[in-house]
Amino acid sequence: TAFPFSCFPPVLGRDPDLVLTAGPPLDSKTQRHDSQRPNKNLPEILFGKNDMGECVDYVLLDGLVPASPALDLISAETYSPPTTGPSRRLFYAAGGVLAVSLGAALGAALSSAYGHRHRKVDPFEAAHVRTDYSAIKSKYDLTLGAVDQWCLRGDDNNCRCEDPLKPMSKRSSRKWAEQHKENIKLAQATLMKILKSSDGGSYEDYFFPDYDDLWLEGTNDDWVWGEGSRFYEDDASFVPFVENYSSEEGFMEDDGYGDEGRGQQRRKAQEGTEGDYELDVVFVGDSITEQRQGTRKGEPLVDYTGIKEVFDRTFTKEKGGDYNGIALGIDGDTSPQLLWRLMNGEMPDGLDPKVWWVGIGINDLSIKGCSEEIVLLGIMRVVTEIRNRHPDDIVVINSILPVQRNEAGLLEHVGGHHEHIALTKKETDMDDGKMSSKRLHIDLWPSIVAINEELSKFASKHHGVKFFDADSVFTEERTDKKGVVRKYLKKYLMHDPVHPNLPGHKRWNNAIKKELAAILN
Repeated sequence: TAFPFSCFPPVLGRDPDLVLTAGPPLDSKTQRHDSQRPNKNLPEILFGKNDMGECVDYVLLDGLVPASPALDLISAETYSPPTTGPSRRLFYAAGGVLAVSLGAALGAALSSAYGHRHRKVDPFEAAHVRTDYSAIKSKYDLTLGAVDQWCLRGDDNNCRCEDPLKPMSKRSSRKWAEQHKENIKLAQATLMKILKSSDGGSYEDYFFPDYDDLWLEGTNDDWVWGEGSRFYEDDASFVPFVENYSSEEGFMEDDGYGDEGRGQQRRKAQEGTEGDYELDVVFVGDSITEQRQGTRKGEPLVDYTGIKEVFDRTFTKEKGGDYNGIALGIDGDTSPQLLWRLMNGEMPDGLDPKVWWVGIGINDLSIKGCSEEIVLLGIMRVVTEIRNRHPDDIVVINSILPVQRNEAGLLEHVGGHHEHIALTKKETDMDDGKMSSKRLHIDLWPSIVAINEELSKFASKHHGVKFFDADSVFTEERTDKKGVVRKYLKKYLMHDPVHPNLPGHKRWNNAIKKELAAILN
């Protein structure tokens, strides 16, 4: 509500859009100015000009709120601008310093984040295992407490890694179970041949009729003494996944090998003259080891037939080899799965070769996506289990073989001081169609180098453990016209990006023979 009081000459007020004026004292019939009215609950009257420059008198209805002393109306003659005290100046100065500090901190944070995202990270340095496990003495010293990350990509969730310290089976896979059964039969047949050639006792001293592997309840599925044991009959295999075993019901199946199948192979393994057989080496591992058996996932593969023949000629003395050896591998296995196999039949008591040759780890890395540290722990767990069961035998850890990632087979650039320089993104141009869809399509070479370095360090500190570096077989350095040195995978030795071919196995076997000669002599 506006009251028609006269307007007085303006004086400077706090609001630049409202020029406040002081009016004369009001009579008792009207409302008084704030400084004179006795009743502070009455509305406050302000006088001023509007936007048009017209003199207007206003009544403000917020009189219940005491006016700020800074809004007190004073005369033009006595008015002076408000001054800033020392405390207020200090406050403003502190605020300015704080603002500058916050701005600088924010700029530094943004710059650091940008630099972290765009800086060049050395893949070989990133793959390095920070914890030193080389001094562990037994499986009881291995622990997951110091693990930095589980997954190869730097986290703990985007991978399918099992606990590397615990055995893990794949019995849900029929092919895996059948191949595991065949490995057990080959190991047992070799053990029987050893026992016939020595005074080490009889077969019954190592296996007992009441042995039960606790696989299927109420079913005699044990491979040593049950229906699954077939040492002399080919084309007879027990299917352990049926409840009631009966030959009349058709559960005796053809294994697809005929007279020269695995039954014949096992029979030949048991043949020989007493006193002339010594087992020199047992190869255990994954698909690369199974290649030496001529199979993939338990099925004969034409491309692997020559690999098996070369292996037999190299590691069977009766066929002209320098040593006696057997191969126990299963396609796709990881370290925990190999550990389970060894603890469940493939490493029976009495099977004491002079050397256990371990080749495992590439599937943990390239299929499961495990970090270098997890892969390392899994391999070491396998080695410690063998050493615990066979303390007098020597364990050789084969290096993880290189994996092809581009068409040229380029693995790394070698600098002037022979430091590792990883491939660029443009150089990992391998056609995805040539790589298994189950494997990670990334450059694995820095990770392989890091794991092999730690395995070599571990072997150097333990008597009875050796490390065999196969890089000299499968890699080479080439110098281009500009003098740049690069390391390459020898593609002509590879069947695919992961598995060696027949020439590759030939050269590898020759290198293994030299290593065995150095170890055993």
